[in-house]
Amino acid sequence: MPLNAIKPQKGHLLISEPTLNDSYFNRAVVLITEHNADGTVGFILNKPLEISLNELLKGVDDTVNPTVFFGGPVKKDNLFFIHDFGKEIEGSLFVHKNLYWGGNFEMVYDKLLENKENYNHVRFFVGYSGWEPNQLEEELNQNTWVVSDNLDERIFEIKPSKLWKDTLLNMDSDLALLGFFPDNPQLN
Repeated sequence: MPLNAIKPQKGHLLISEPTLNDSYFNRAVVLITEHNADGTVGFILNKPLEISLNELLKGVDDTVNPTVFFGGPVKKDNLFFIHDFGKEIEGSLFVHKNLYWGGNFEMVYDKLLENKENYNHVRFFVGYSGWEPNQLEEELNQNTWVVSDNLDERIFEIKPSKLWKDTLLNMDSDLALLGFFPDNPQLN
């Protein structure tokens, strides 16, 4: 029986259950950007990498240096991004409220060159998280994930190291208690 009854949808968050022993998804918070009959696509929001954008892409100015995140184990040789610039960015896909996925990279890059404050409006990812049709539902039935429909408007501002716990603590019911689960319960 799933930990909660919320069905995953585009714009929802997947929060890994505290004892998930997986190198990719341990204490992960995944933003679902697509969920349909073809499967699910999302990006891990709280796994920053120690690599810069200009190390990944030739021609990117050294001064443009936003944090790059590990989005998931699929297509790790590709760069993806989400943003809240809206339809200002040609080709971007609506996800939820003011959150968009992808679009014209050059337009986003120009915004980063214009003003470093724009770093707070975009997040870059190496790779993505993906599930085949019905795979996510099976994992939900195995209590691997908690689904939250409470996407915080400050998603780009919350420190990645606090996102997993804060997201759980902001949930109602007993699910919030999962946020207090220790990193290693065997040490208690």
